[in-house]
Amino acid sequence: MKQLLATLLIVIPMFLGMDSVYAGNLSLIEKRLLELDRLNKDVVEKTGPIPENGSVSLEAKIGPGAADTKGGINGRKIEFSKNSVVSIDQKTPFTVQISASRSQQQCFRVAAMLRRAGYPAFTGAIIIKDQGLWHRIFVGSFLSSEEAEKVRDSLQKDEIDDTLVRKMPYAIQVGQEGNLDSHKSLREKLLALQYMPYTSYVRDTANNAAKVRLLLGAFESKEECSTLLNTLRGKGIEARAVLR
Repeated sequence: MKQLLATLLIVIPMFLGMDSVYAGNLSLIEKRLLELDRLNKDVVEKTGPIPENGSVSLEAKIGPGAADTKGGINGRKIEFSKNSVVSIDQKTPFTVQISASRSQQQCFRVAAMLRRAGYPAFTGAIIIKDQGLWHRIFVGSFLSSEEAEKVRDSLQKDEIDDTLVRKMPYAIQVGQEGNLDSHKSLREKLLALQYMPYTSYVRDTANNAAKVRLLLGAFESKEECSTLLNTLRGKGIEARAVLR
């Protein structure tokens, strides 16, 4: 495994309250995700296309076998299953917060690796009173805390322990509802700015069709959205606070 860059920040594990920031050791998480990244490459190639009206839930089981010299899965048997998940007309206020850091770049990098490992990760920014600007990492949107706990358990099995289930019903919608193709340029712009967006689906009452929303972050209140809202609007990006 390649040695991690010396510039990685060491974030002291701490929990500063439900209305505050949750800072775990992102460097240790990043190290574990680099290992998972290698194990998931062959599996991802077998999943096929993601459906336009939902997402793919993938479960992979890697059987015994000798790893190659690069730490890959050469010779191992992979069994996996997947199912499409569509969430329309349902609010999904719960999420799993992984950690937080003052470094936007580090959070973006870890969230990207979480996605490659099969977790629907995204990022968001918030100003904490007396602490300044923090960037946070989340995984998933869930109807109940029980559903979120299942994903938290899965993360812990992957040795990602700095996690917390939180009820955060608000997000920031960027742009207008549309389809996946209509959001392509906006998604690329957000990624270039090191924001990790995610999608959710709403029903168009005019024709009963499903439309895609592009969202950023997760927040306990509309007031918490203000920092990221002002930043996005300052960059000329249409944004507003919505229920997730």
